[in-house]
Amino acid sequence: METSYLVGAILVASIMTYFTRIMPFIFFRKKEPSAVIKYIEWNMPVMIMVILVFYALKDVSWELYPYGIPELIGIVVAGLLHIKYKNALLSIFVATLLYMVLVQKIMV
Repeated sequence: METSYLVGAILVASIMTYFTRIMPFIFFRKKEPSAVIKYIEWNMPVMIMVILVFYALKDVSWELYPYGIPELIGIVVAGLLHIKYKNALLSIFVATLLYMVLVQKIMV
């Protein structure tokens, strides 16, 4: 393929992606969000964390070493950080980092 074709395709895809992301802000800038949207916006971090908890626990072997201890520690740390700081990104990042350290370095 020619370089100009690839550059053009990337440019068109970039513009269309940007347009689809900015379109709701253009069309709905003067409207007040509905109660459902406000509810989702307010509770989305907690919803994501609940999904991550279920995902973390789906393949745990409770009867084999390390008995799910790294997962439980990660969940407790994420919960405590979220309760204290109310920052989902901090909670998820720190708990994931701790979990990975526990699994890879400490409980091998």
